[in-house]
Amino acid sequence: MFSFPYFRQIVKSNIKFLAAFTFVLCLFLIVMTNVFTPETVSGLQSATKGTLAAHILTGNGTLIGFMANSFYALMAIIFPMVYSIMVGNRMIAEKIDKGSMAGFLSTPTTRLQLTLTSAVYFILSLVVMWGVASVVGIAAANISQPDALDTDTFLLMNLGAFLYHLAISSICFCSSCIFNSSKNSLTFGAGIPLLFFVVSLFIKLSEDLDFLKYFTLNTLFDTTAILEGNGYGASFAAMAGLSAVLYVTGMVWFQKKDLPL
Repeated sequence: MFSFPYFRQIVKSNIKFLAAFTFVLCLFLIVMTNVFTPETVSGLQSATKGTLAAHILTGNGTLIGFMANSFYALMAIIFPMVYSIMVGNRMIAEKIDKGSMAGFLSTPTTRLQLTLTSAVYFILSLVVMWGVASVVGIAAANISQPDALDTDTFLLMNLGAFLYHLAISSICFCSSCIFNSSKNSLTFGAGIPLLFFVVSLFIKLSEDLDFLKYFTLNTLFDTTAILEGNGYGASFAAMAGLSAVLYVTGMVWFQKKDLPL
């Protein structure tokens, strides 16, 4: 059911995207560990007290606490999301749109092989992205700020971020499998994750908008619960379960639908 030749082709066509977005994540982590010391965090919190920025610069005074409310609230969300949106559309919908899907299906490769191989690449690429980011973040912290980073919490935070983006990637992948055009695939594959992100920003701006947390997937990536060391297990399981359902749904849908070949 898995096609190694097709997997190699996917890797070759998407490796530059993976490398670029992984590099950006690592760069932000290096900057965080070099610039934002616990003393700097306290100073920024005092300087922004009473402003909108104070909602972002909250934390427990530690490096990982600051990262939880800055890096993991913005950079770790938006950049991998853009990666998933781009690659998710390229997996299936773009190939149908450009007519290249007909060529792949004219070979002995089946629809199930195409979608399963695409899903495996998509998931593994996110594993690589967050695995590299974890190694770089720990190494950068050990060099610039020894003992400042809570490694266990940092790794747990990255696991949560990975599961969140696994869920986002499943939305993008499922949309790509359902629709025959990039336009429609991106409308839902990009629109839904971006809507989640915008809603999560509104929630941070006012406590009166707290009810919106039920309308965004970002609520499941609860950095506060991770910092406190409890209450995140069910959210992690929910993101993993949603990802599995949407990936399988996309593969089944693609097998049964009519293609304009």
